[in-house]
Amino acid sequence: MTQPIIFLHGALGSGAQMQPLAQLVSGTVVCPDFYGHGALASDETPYRIAAFTAQIAESMEDGSTVFGYSMGGYVALYLAANYPSKVRKVITLATKFDWNPISAAAEVRMLNPDKVLEKIPAFAKQLEKQHGAYWPNVMHRTAAMVLEMGEQPPLTVDVLAKVQAEVVLLRGDADTMVGAEETKWAQSKIRGAAAFELPNQPHVLAKMNLELVAHYVV
Repeated sequence: MTQPIIFLHGALGSGAQMQPLAQLVSGTVVCPDFYGHGALASDETPYRIAAFTAQIAESMEDGSTVFGYSMGGYVALYLAANYPSKVRKVITLATKFDWNPISAAAEVRMLNPDKVLEKIPAFAKQLEKQHGAYWPNVMHRTAAMVLEMGEQPPLTVDVLAKVQAEVVLLRGDADTMVGAEETKWAQSKIRGAAAFELPNQPHVLAKMNLELVAHYVV
């Protein structure tokens, strides 16, 4: 029996974020919400990569394929490293690997609910649609997690070396958040990993050519 493909959403997102892409993929797909996001937004547990990983691992079967967008790709690789029997293949898209205090602080500057309401009200409405009234909390907890990742990145060289699954790393060449060098770095630390640059693709999933991305989800 073929296992379902698990689609993991990015930071500030939810399982619904992944559905337009998942619908382009043949076979059974699953688009869960990480705790504290989407339908689970009322869960106020602090965000942690390890805890998100354990949550997903609990409900998945051995030998699964996991596609992760942005933060979801980070979780997917952590999952493959720590639950090797669960994961047959990992595909990441637009996943940032260069976490340090400086890069984390730069990301956190954009995670201020009051500023988002003032400067980007359409984005605030989008977040409210996904998380309801909890969306400011989602942003605050994401900011706290990012700062922790800047101090202690979960995907260390030793963790990446434990990954036994087939790995494909995807990055859009117009992605201004995730650099080509950090993706190449991750590729060099994962045994047998492949990496592909997607032409003219930005970081934001909703602005990508999803048919192009779906080509790599096999």
